[in-house]
Order: sequence, then C-alpha cells, then structure tokens
Amino acid sequence: MRKLLYFTLIVLCLSMMITLTHASTPVSHAQPIQKIPTPNLQKLSGFFRVSYDNLSMPNHNPSMGLLGVNYYADITPLIYGGLGGYGAVNGNQGGLFVLGLGGGLHPNLTPHWIGDINLFVGGGGGRSALVGGGLMLRPSIGIEYMWQLARLGLHYSYITFPSGMVHSYQIGLDLDIPCDIYYLSANDPMLSSLQTILFSHLDFERNEFGLLLQRYHQKNGTLNVNQAIQDGTIDLIGAELDHYITTHGFWYLKMAGAYSGIPNGYMDVFGGLGYQWLITANGIALVPQLGIGAGGGGSVDTGGGMLIQPQLGIEIPLMNHFAARISEGYIWAPSGQLSAYATTGEILYHLDFATNHASATSDLLNHYHAWNWRLSALNQTYIHPQRNADSAGSVLDSKANVLAIQLDQIMTPYVFFSYQAAGAYSGDHVGGYATGMIGPGIQSKTLFNDHLRFFGECLVGAGGGGNLALSGGEVIEPLLGLYYALTPAIQLQTSLGQIKALKNDLNTPIFNLGLTLNFGTLNHI
Repeated sequence: MRKLLYFTLIVLCLSMMITLTHASTPVSHAQPIQKIPTPNLQKLSGFFRVSYDNLSMPNHNPSMGLLGVNYYADITPLIYGGLGGYGAVNGNQGGLFVLGLGGGLHPNLTPHWIGDINLFVGGGGGRSALVGGGLMLRPSIGIEYMWQLARLGLHYSYITFPSGMVHSYQIGLDLDIPCDIYYLSANDPMLSSLQTILFSHLDFERNEFGLLLQRYHQKNGTLNVNQAIQDGTIDLIGAELDHYITTHGFWYLKMAGAYSGIPNGYMDVFGGLGYQWLITANGIALVPQLGIGAGGGGSVDTGGGMLIQPQLGIEIPLMNHFAARISEGYIWAPSGQLSAYATTGEILYHLDFATNHASATSDLLNHYHAWNWRLSALNQTYIHPQRNADSAGSVLDSKANVLAIQLDQIMTPYVFFSYQAAGAYSGDHVGGYATGMIGPGIQSKTLFNDHLRFFGECLVGAGGGGNLALSGGEVIEPLLGLYYALTPAIQLQTSLGQIKALKNDLNTPIFNLGLTLNFGTLNHI
C-alpha cells in the first residue's frame, strides 16, 4: 500500500511540476502575446441525462433500482451521442456499476413534446453470477416534455446482460438538463503553440479538477455481505470535478476506488452540491458538501448501493492554479452496514473554460491558454488474466475484454497526463471487474505528413472484481502505442502493454484498440 501511495504522489507531483512550468511561465519569456478580437470558439450543444429504472431480478432477489448519468452531445438536431454509466441504488446489488457509450434520436413531436429512442452499450456489473461477462445492453423508447431549462419524461426500456441472468422490461424516468460546451477545433492554429492570448468580450465557466486520497474509518463490528466482521479502514484513490453555477456555489461529481484495506473491488461515485465560503482575504475557505451516490463491491455491505456523504473541508490556495482541500465527513449506506468517518485530501487544479456568450460580463482584456485534449474509447483485451484460486466455475487465464474511456490532457507538445475508467464486458465470469487509473505519458512529434505519432504512458490506480487476482486492488499499467490520424480531429489508436497487480498474481499482457477525438479548450489564466 505504501509503495503505491508514494508512487502515486510522485506521479502527481511530477504532473503538477510540468503544469506549473507551463502555466507559470512569465509572459515576457513566452512567445509574443497575441490580441485576437474574435476567438474561433465552437459551440457543442448537449445535455446531461439522469435516468431511473426499476429492474426485476432473477433468483427471488428484490428488484434493483438503477440510476443512470450520461452526457450526450447533439450531433445533429435529431441525432445525439455520448457516454456515461449506471449504478445500483436500491435492492441488494450494491456495487453494480456499468460504464459505456450511448446515443439515439429525439424527434420533435409538438412545440413542447419530443420523442426519444436510445441505445446504451456498456461493460461492468457487480456479482458476476448475475451479470456474466459484464456486457449490458439498454434500448429504450420514450417521450419528454420540454421547459427552457430542463426536460422530464417517461421511457420504456429493456435492460439485459446477455451472458448473465438479468433480463428486465420496465417503465422509468428521465431528466435532461441542457449543457453546452465551447471548444476549439482540432486544426485550429491556436493549438499548435503554447502562446498566451489576449481576448476581450469573453465569459468563462469556473471549474476545479481534483485528484484525491481518501480513508474510510469503519465502525467497530461492521459486517460485510457475508455477515462476517469487516471493520478495518478502506483506502481509496480518485478524482473530483467541481463546476461552479454561482460565484461560490457548485455541483460536483466524484469517483473513487479502493486500493488497500479490504478485498479488492470496492468503489463509489457521488454527485452533489457544495459551497466555497471565503474566510480570509487570501482565499482560504470553508467548503461544506453534501453528496448522494452509489457504491459497493469488495464484500462491503452497501445494501442496494445508495450512499449519502456530508462533509466539511478547508481549502487553502497554493501557487498559480492549485489549491489543497482537506475534508472530514461521514459516509452512510441507508440500506446496508457501511457507516464510516471519511477523511479526504485533495490537490485541486483550476480549469476555467472560456465561453463565447454574447452577454460577456467584462470588456477588459484577459489572458488565455489554448489546451489540447484527447478523448478515447478503447477496447482492452487482457490476454490471460490470472484468477483467484477460489474462482469457482472460472477458467484460469481465459481472455477478458474491457471497455475503457480515457481523457488525455496535453501538457506540452511531448508530455500528457491521462485519466481512465474501464469496465469488463466479456470473458468468463469477469462481470463486475472495473479499474480507475491515472498517469503520465510522452509522445513523439507527428510523422509521415502528420498522420503518425508514437506514445508511451504509465498508469497507476485501483481495480477489482470479476474474480481477477488483485488482492487489495493496486495496479500498474505501462504501455507503448501509436496514433494514426484519419482527420485532424479523429485518430485510430493501438497499443501493447502489461497490467500488473502489486499485491497478487494478476500480471498479463494487454492489447488496446480504439478511436480518439482531438479537441481544444480556451482556458482563462
């Protein structure tokens, strides 16, 4: 545990040093500041969808409440597509999570009513006996009523794990909240250098991204799902995104996975509201937060999966765009045994994205940097993943396939930092296997008329489930690969690597193949 913790902290420090070198370079030492009166920001319309389904379960299990959170972009006025996930919040399947891709059609029916046809395909799961290899399919059809700020509707869905035992029809609810994104196209000349740019008449959205370490102190005598005492501490690593909707108020999304303290496989996801209450002139603030989410795995008894977490933190500004936040709180599973005090330490990075609103609030010139990003959807094949010795019914070293979503932040032309989440969708009883990893990478300059680029990266993080031999959950994944550009915005990606558990037998080659979308953002500095 300590080795992974120290290694993770070193990785974070190196990443921050690289970012600081970029962000804190004095303007007089950078390329000349350019004043461009009209930025070429592109608007991508889209929406967050929160959905709820109540599934009938096999083997006399109680019905399962499944909460979905997805972001969909409007590709055309009729067609949309995006990514997201689902998690159990009611029943006895706490810890079931699915990550994947979705899309659909939403034709206008009347001025206030629209139809909706949707298909979601993902990988993950919980107790593998019910979800098989982990592949989940969710077609649905529905209708929604539109207001200016939201849409509310009903849908009829079919949710199935084809290789498992869950196959259910149900009526559910949808809530859509419009959310537009402003970006720079992949071939925008602003993205080809690290120059500082002056713009006027721009608004911006305040965001914070944090990498965190957590420790849950469970109450003495806490029972697990097998009714055995499992009351030790749980150590987790994760990430948090805060999006400010007022000057000091924000909503947040937080995900964390266990890497020590219990059998592998525990993870949780929270969404909620927070407030930054400034108490000193130099930016020190108290930060109360209230989150509701889903969690489970690792034999932790979260009942149906719903979790509640109030917490209070203190935020201290650091140099440039960084801050530290230390929080104390409580995590509680209303229908399960989990009840623990939670200590969280975070390093926050301020990401203020420029928007092209017509009603910008200031005529003053502001400094901006153009950042490159890559968003990838990957198929990861584990060639011969080692299983736990007590994996009844499993074939030792049988192949497994995992769906991964990865976001790369390009720090310099040759250095990037990656954030990845993944869930299994095929293989012998691997349903429920999931990982969350972060790490640095390096890349070559583009070759062969800007079509080819080589890269290498090393990810570390936590994983578990699917009867794979992971013990506490710490994993490391070095790999080498290449990108092939189909267009300036779209690339094919392939890579070879090795994933290894630091405390158990999992040590298998992996092969990745996927599609990558390149884009840029204009960040207020």
